[in-house]
Amino acid sequence: MLERHELEAFLTLAEELHFGRTAERLHVSTARVSQTIAKLERRIGVPLFNRTSRRVELSLVGRQLYEETRPAWSRITDAFERAVDAGRGLTGLLRIAFTGPAAGQLLVGAAQEFRPGTPTARSRSKRHTCRKSCPGCAAARWTWR
Repeated sequence: MLERHELEAFLTLAEELHFGRTAERLHVSTARVSQTIAKLERRIGVPLFNRTSRRVELSLVGRQLYEETRPAWSRITDAFERAVDAGRGLTGLLRIAFTGPAAGQLLVGAAQEFRPGTPTARSRSKRHTCRKSCPGCAAARWTWR
């Protein structure tokens, strides 16, 4: 079974093809990346990377492992981020109603500002035509002439 740090080291090195950049991205030493990959290759029994003093490239087995694990790892990390967002209350649906074009433009701008900070939340806006008998307006104590 793969440990999280092994999988992260493998996937990052497969993308960077450079031990130094991989170490920077993972905030570890290059020696740590090298040791992790060597340990993983010993466990699997074949090289995952072909290395020279100037190049690092995926072996055939390494490419296959990358292609099979990258999508799953992306789904896992996305699911975790959604769970964290839900825990912080950054999910859900924001419903916005407006009564005129100027208010609509203002609310569309507000929704655009809302989206980057809450990527898992959705917003829906709708133009609302108000009548005297409108329950929403009556509840808000709006007076119409």
